[in-house]
Amino acid sequence: MNESHTTNQTKAATLLTRAGAAAAVALLGLGWGGCSTQTALRYSPEAVAAYSPVPEVMPTFDAIRFAKKYVVDHPGTDFMVGSGDSMLPLYKDQTVVVTQRVAVPELKTGMTAVFVGDQGRPVAHVLIRQTSDGWIAMGVGNEKPDSTPVNAANLLGVVVKAYQPSVTPLVALLKESASRERVASNQ
Repeated sequence: MNESHTTNQTKAATLLTRAGAAAAVALLGLGWGGCSTQTALRYSPEAVAAYSPVPEVMPTFDAIRFAKKYVVDHPGTDFMVGSGDSMLPLYKDQTVVVTQRVAVPELKTGMTAVFVGDQGRPVAHVLIRQTSDGWIAMGVGNEKPDSTPVNAANLLGVVVKAYQPSVTPLVALLKESASRERVASNQ
């Protein structure tokens, strides 16, 4: 297979992955009815598709490596590994996200903001509405918005890049270990 053909296949696969994730976010948004106590607050699937990057699926150890390289090449960025399912179907558990520091006036509906939540830990959720207290944020897979508004005091940045490991790190380590054992036993 020539290099040009492989590059075109990779580009096509990336576009299909992005289109599929955007469609999944849109479908989830259409099917969610909102929380009655919050006057049916919900996120805009179109805004999420416009401002929250679809993750690139790649081998587990490449996800961290690519994130580290992005941070080195782009001052003002940092990366972290997500935990939990609140952002499904957009970001799976263990997705590596790269954040860019921004000022609060630069925030837009649909961005995935990383902020310190009410438990004192970073949270990555979608911005759904600006209020006088700050931004209301919500996990794409959650039924209710967060109780902590996003503001200048707790904002860490917005997600500008995401890398989704093809398997969990534990599975990758087990496969790598088994592979090394087979190679060693064949010598």
